Amino acid sequence: MRISKIEIFISLIFTILTLNANCQSSEEKVTRYNGKISQQFVINRETIIIEHATGKRISYETYDQILRSNPGVFKTQPIFDKYGKPSSFELIKRSQLQIQDNGSVMHNADLMPEVGEPLPPFVMKGLDGKEYISEKLKGKYILLGFWVKYEKPLYTFASTKVISSFIEENKHRGVEIVSLGTTLNTEEECMEAIPKRNCGFIPVPESYGFNHRYKISETPYFILVDKKGIIKAMASHTEFSQISELMLR
Repeated sequence: MRISKIEIFISLIFTILTLNANCQSSEEKVTRYNGKISQQFVINRETIIIEHATGKRISYETYDQILRSNPGVFKTQPIFDKYGKPSSFELIKRSQLQIQDNGSVMHNADLMPEVGEPLPPFVMKGLDGKEYISEKLKGKYILLGFWVKYEKPLYTFASTKVISSFIEENKHRGVEIVSLGTTLNTEEECMEAIPKRNCGFIPVPESYGFNHRYKISETPYFILVDKKGIIKAMASHTEFSQISELMLR
């Protein structure tokens, strides 16, 4: 049987395509994190929208009309509830916000909780599957660590050793501290990122909303709450000694 040149050519092309497909399927796929953080929230007619100037709720139609009539003047920002979720939205003039060159909004430090005040309540679900409710944790100390993602350079052995040491030292003295760490990471990413060592806190996947709720603008950042639910100390990671040197009882 004679094979035509066309048949040989088609067979050759098929072989090349097959080889390329096999090579591509065996290649390791790498996903890179470029450091940018974005969260998208959907606003519709069911959404609770508050006008910052009046403190009153406005309809979706009014909200839409304000934005159309004043392009670039207003910004909509979410208000986070005790679950770290956007339960409502606030319409506020951009002139009243601290807006950075890249368009991001810096939280006003004056709006953060303060030492001596009760910590606004929270409900967090840890990577361990347990639900942590601030009201039910009274009688124990709570250490909240606010992170972005559990990745270098901030999330390292050195950065968590100071936390785990603080927890262990107090545990030996009979002082129980519930330590939780917020993050943008999903549950799967937490499982991959958290090394098999004591990092000093229970990761709370997809909980970055709490960073917004408590107006945390620097990460890692820590808030220590006493047994009555009152904020005892607050510190950035570089100043963690302000917390670790406290004598708890």
